[in-house]
Amino acid sequence: RLFQRGEIITDRMIASLASFGYANVKVAEPPTVAILSTGSEIVSIDKKPGRDQIRNSNSVMLKVLCERVGARVKILPQTGDDLNLLKQTISKAVGLGATRSKIQNPKSKILLISGGVSVGKYDLTKPALRELGAEIFFERVRLRPGKPTVFGRLNKTLVFGLPGNPVSSAVTFYLFVRMAILLMQKASDVDLRKASAVLTAPARGAKERDTYYPATLATDRSGRLTATPLGWQGSSDFVGFANADALIVFPRGDVANAGDVRSIVYL
Repeated sequence: RLFQRGEIITDRMIASLASFGYANVKVAEPPTVAILSTGSEIVSIDKKPGRDQIRNSNSVMLKVLCERVGARVKILPQTGDDLNLLKQTISKAVGLGATRSKIQNPKSKILLISGGVSVGKYDLTKPALRELGAEIFFERVRLRPGKPTVFGRLNKTLVFGLPGNPVSSAVTFYLFVRMAILLMQKASDVDLRKASAVLTAPARGAKERDTYYPATLATDRSGRLTATPLGWQGSSDFVGFANADALIVFPRGDVANAGDVRSIVYL
C-alpha cells in the first residue's frame, strides 16, 4: 500500500503513483462553495472606492483559500444593505424555491457570507438567515479576531457568516471553514499543523477571548523555532497579516514575555 484513504494528494506523491501504474486515482468529490460579500460600502476590486467605501478584498481572498483545500468556488454578486435582496441571494445559493420548498440538491454545499454578522443597524446576515428558517448552531465565539462568527445550516447547505474585517475573515476561515471543506472530502487529517515556538518579543491575549496573533517564524542560532509577533494593528490590518507565517495561540488573559514558549498553528 502506497497511501491511505483520506490522505491529501500532493505533488510529491505523483511520481510514486505513476511508478506503480496508477494512471487514475479515486478521489473525493470537491464540495462547491459559494461566496457572498455584503454591505453597501463594498465595491468590486476593479472600481475606485468612493467616500466611506472599500474594495471587495474578502471574496477573492476566500476564493483562493477555499481552492487551496480542494473546493470548487463561485463568487456571487455582492449585495448592499437590503434584507430582501440578501434573502433572495441566500435562497438561490442554497437551493430554496420561491415557496421555500426544500430541494434535494442545493447548488452549494457551503455558503460563506462575508460581513453583516455583528449587531449594528446594517448587520443583516443573522436576520436574513433566521427569516429563511436556518438552523443556527452558534453566532458568537470566544475568539480574537473573529468574535461575531456565525455557523448554521439552511436546506442542506452549511452556512458560515464571517466577519467583514479581512484578518478576522481569514482567521475564522483557517479555524472553521477549512476543516469543514476537508471533512466533506473525507480527509483523514483536517487540523492545522501545530508546533511550539520561542517568542522573540512580549505579546498578550485578550482578557476574555482566546487570541490568535499573527507572527513570522525563524530559527535561531541554537536551532530553536522562534515566533516574532507582527506589529499588527487589528482586524482590518490585512497588510500586516500578509507577512504572517503562523498564528500564536494565547488563551484568554495570557501574557507572555520574550523567551516564553507558546503554541503556534501554521498558515
